[in-house]
Amino acid sequence: MMAGGLGKELAKFPLLFAQAVIFGQRPSKTRPREINNGTISFVDLGHGPIGITCHHVITDYRVKCDALADFAFQIGNIEIDPIKQLIDQNEQMDLATIHLSANQIKAITSQGEIGSCVFRPTTWPSPRLKDGEFVAFGGFPGSLRKLRSFDELEFPSWSSGASRISSVSDFKFISAFEREFWVSSFGAKHQVDLRALGGMSGGPAFIKRELHWDFVGIVSDYHENYDAVIFASVRTVRSDGTIDRPPV
Repeated sequence: MMAGGLGKELAKFPLLFAQAVIFGQRPSKTRPREINNGTISFVDLGHGPIGITCHHVITDYRVKCDALADFAFQIGNIEIDPIKQLIDQNEQMDLATIHLSANQIKAITSQGEIGSCVFRPTTWPSPRLKDGEFVAFGGFPGSLRKLRSFDELEFPSWSSGASRISSVSDFKFISAFEREFWVSSFGAKHQVDLRALGGMSGGPAFIKRELHWDFVGIVSDYHENYDAVIFASVRTVRSDGTIDRPPV
């Protein structure tokens, strides 16, 4: 089933609510440029659309923006100022929330099937996770990024439809890849044995319940030695986008 239609639907689902984040110097034919990318997730928790990404993505943007001239931040093809639109952020939990206007989210979600939707949960926050549950997640790895021309980039996506949760804590959960059990839902032509997940930070993670999906986290880091993805739990994000602080 995972090699057919079911696998395709599970793998595609997270990407409906995600777009590539691009930040760097504006394109120029006369000078080289440094481009970074991450991923952002689109949700409406009850007070309108917001974007959720990692704190370290916003921090990286701040540092480079201060150091380089003519710097820009884009979600897909739409340029925004993430600092002006920042709702909240927390370094310990590696979360950052960004306000998105009605016009911005309309433009962002009209660029194709990927990133075309805003997720609205059945209840919020979602139930606590358990070891052994399976998450579907996705994003835009920088290693797959392609430069088409000096001012055109292509961002192929990558996703997993069912990755087992191996460890859960208050603010993080981990999924160790079990590559020996992987099945390509889109055929051998599209099978990518991805080893570098840089650029997927901020990508959404969901759990399929019996009758609905729960939004449970975003990709935060990848531990190469253990071949495991570390996710930031989003249960601490309030419906208005502010973030509950962890106890001191």
